[in-house]
Amino acid sequence: MEYDNYGEGGFNVDAQYSDYNNSQRQQTRSSLSPVTIKEINEATQPVPDGEFMIHNVALNMVSFIGIIRKVDNNSSAVTITIEDGTGSMEVRKWIDEKVSTAAEEAEKFQALENKYVYVTGGLKEFNSKKSIQHANIREITDHNEVAYHMLYAISNYLEAQGILNKAPKKEENGLFVKDNDLSTSGGTDVTRRIEKVIDDNTGSMQEGVPISWISETLGLPIDVVRDQCQHLSEQGKIYQGYDEGSFLSVNA
Repeated sequence: MEYDNYGEGGFNVDAQYSDYNNSQRQQTRSSLSPVTIKEINEATQPVPDGEFMIHNVALNMVSFIGIIRKVDNNSSAVTITIEDGTGSMEVRKWIDEKVSTAAEEAEKFQALENKYVYVTGGLKEFNSKKSIQHANIREITDHNEVAYHMLYAISNYLEAQGILNKAPKKEENGLFVKDNDLSTSGGTDVTRRIEKVIDDNTGSMQEGVPISWISETLGLPIDVVRDQCQHLSEQGKIYQGYDEGSFLSVNA
């Protein structure tokens, strides 16, 4: 069901942050960053009213997974406490009396107490307290998604540090696919393998199957996976997920 609303770490941000151009800021605002609640709580704003920063990554739209532990309601809002093992935070759902009452909304979320939920929304801060604006909360029915989200958050961190951008070295012993192999019939096989991985994992990886994860799973250079995903996208067989580094199958 789906409802509308609703770690130690961190790197110092140098003066280059203030030099981001408008297109970079726009890309940040439109991207969804997988995080833990601790990262949300520890994120800082180097520039007043600017993007939040954690692990050298600018955060605006975020996603996290946690368990609903408590639901409180008053006449104007329902407050939902969610924790993920790294920390907890309150997500507030304001009541639209034209749609439902506070009691009705509270009952919906009380049915999800002690269950995993997936949350997305805009990260904001008011009176030194973080909040998720225009949040979306849905119940998780496939628990593989919990492990996947944590791996995706780790992958996002590593990519921000440039660690996952390096393709494996090509070797002559055949352990890795060579670029020229893709110009032969082997290229078709590689494309099919990539498409199958995306098909098989779209159901549990609803943010998108990461290129870096496909690369590690199939033992292929990340540049090869990226090129083949672009090719599949142009053919209409897959489409971009929540960011440019992940894809979903149209068949799922």
